[in-house]
Parts: sequence; structure tokens; C-alpha cells
Amino acid sequence: MAKRWLIGLAGLLAAFAPAAASAQTAYEAQVLQVLNAVRANPAAFADQLRTFRGYFKGAVYVVPGQQVRNMTNEGVGAVDEAIAFLSRQRALSGMNAADTLAAAAADHVAEQGGAGSVGHGGEDGSSPGDRVRRHGGGDYVAEVIEYGASDPVDAVRQLIVDDGVPDRGHRSILFDPSLRFAGVSCGSHQAYRTMCVIDFGVARDGRELPGVEMASIGQ
Repeated sequence: MAKRWLIGLAGLLAAFAPAAASAQTAYEAQVLQVLNAVRANPAAFADQLRTFRGYFKGAVYVVPGQQVRNMTNEGVGAVDEAIAFLSRQRALSGMNAADTLAAAAADHVAEQGGAGSVGHGGEDGSSPGDRVRRHGGGDYVAEVIEYGASDPVDAVRQLIVDDGVPDRGHRSILFDPSLRFAGVSCGSHQAYRTMCVIDFGVARDGRELPGVEMASIGQ
């Protein structure tokens, strides 16, 4: 499925490719490219999810060509809900890569990856905003974290389906029209094998902008 998705949206990926961040890996760039492609054409990803739901047996799914059995909380129910959401979601503009946000995200990946910990709080109690401020930015930011993805498409899919998250808070952030900048950092994780942190802002450095309110504030 991942291969078909990347081929099918090749044009969108090229059209909405983010500005290159200084230390951005190819994987991290692809995560943002896939996210921007989905924001630009939600209905196309809804079609991909219709295929994806066919990989389920109960609460477990196995992607063709992979050996991993993935356990979910909600099974196809969360996928169907995501399909309905995407089918009515309007197209949004893409987000640009932002170095300050990416640096803050990288700090969290570095801390959690080796420890195998989860969540948005740092070991010292820091918040996403605290981490952005340490790099000279502001704290008007939103953050999503994904654990265990096999590829960039899987990372974005998990955040959109948002299995086991009652308020679908990750999805709300991904489709917040006020968010125009994102910093992506991905790496290894001791417990879940991989992880990606994405920090978002209405401004490139995470500061507030007059008259611009983050729709997903509090997520």
C-alpha cells in the first residue's frame, strides 16, 4: 500500500515539497511531504484508507509484504471514522519546514529514543513550548508524536486515524489551517523501534502572530 500511495501522489509530493531544513533527513522530509499531500487532497487519502481497512482481521492488521502484526484499540472503526472525516475535509495549504521547530523536535527524539519513554513531557518536566524556547523561538506551538511507523506514509496514517485517542487530537492538529510551519524529527526508539515528533507553529519560530489563533490550541 505504501508504494502505491507514494506513486499515486507523486505529483502532489513534488508540488508541496517543504523548504529544506539544514539537517533534515530524507525520511523526515518525506513525512512532511506526505502530510502536505494529504492536506492538499484529503479525499485521495480517504481512498487509500479504504484499501487499508481491508488489511484488518479484528483489531489486528498486517500490511501486504510485511510480517508485522499490528494491534489496534478500535480496529476498522477508527479507520472508518477517519475516512468519513477526510471525505468532508476541505483542502488546505501546505506547511513549510522550520529549523527552530525541527531542532526542538529533535531534542525530544534524542531524549525519548534511548530511554524508550513516551509522551510530550521531557524528563525535566519541559513542554514542547519550553523546548522551542530553548532554541530561541516562542511557545505558541502544537506537537504530535508517532511511535512505531514502518515508513513516512504509515507515520502520517497513524496520526490521522488516531486509534485509541478519543478526541482525535493529533488529527485536529494536522488539519489546523492556522498552522503553516512544521519541524519533523524521526529516529529510533528503544521500545517501539521508531518514533517521529512533529512540532507546529503559526510562525516559523513558534511565536504568536497578531490576529492568528491556533485552532487546535490546547491539543
